[in-house]
Amino acid sequence: MGASPKQRKRLGRPDAQASEALDRHILETAARLLIEQGYAATSIEQIAVAGRVGKQSIYRRYGSKEGIFKAVLNDLAKPLMDLVDRANVESEDPLADLREVLSLTLETASRPDAAEMYRILTAEAKRFPAFIDDVHDGLSVPIHRMIVRLLGAARAAGQLRSDGDDEMTAMVLRGMITGWTLQESLKGRLGLSDRKEREAFFARAWDIFLKGASQP
Repeated sequence: MGASPKQRKRLGRPDAQASEALDRHILETAARLLIEQGYAATSIEQIAVAGRVGKQSIYRRYGSKEGIFKAVLNDLAKPLMDLVDRANVESEDPLADLREVLSLTLETASRPDAAEMYRILTAEAKRFPAFIDDVHDGLSVPIHRMIVRLLGAARAAGQLRSDGDDEMTAMVLRGMITGWTLQESLKGRLGLSDRKEREAFFARAWDIFLKGASQP
């Protein structure tokens, strides 16, 4: 006798909500172990045991340890990357969009888990250069390109000086906005952990930028 509809549903593939919940659980478990142990010392087997999840479930979703680490990083950066995607459309106020992107960049870099992941990436850079390059191309490059595009659009709209070097300005801006916070994270310290402190820091950095780049 065949299974009832209720039994078939129970025996079938998990629904989207259950699958999403499992993804979230795996990523949170992996992030915790990566922060506690570092990249090299963390294995798929450890993630499976700690999360009480089958190894094959992890391999099916992420393919490898590199895959799950990238998924952890992408999950961490998702709000920022979503904003970058939305800013790809033509903007009526590119300078306001630039400010929003940079503000969220600082918010992301100031998160405790982001600081720890940055430390891991820095520590593993020499041992896993291809992996680090892949992460750079997938996360850092799109953000940089968006900042460059918004700078160019702001210049074209007359919001910034017409003689700016957008590539160089983007590098300076990113260093000014997140450089100190990321440098502190390498020392094991959490810079700008207070929201009011972050807002004041960003306001000051943005003011310095506008004074140097705005139309005279």
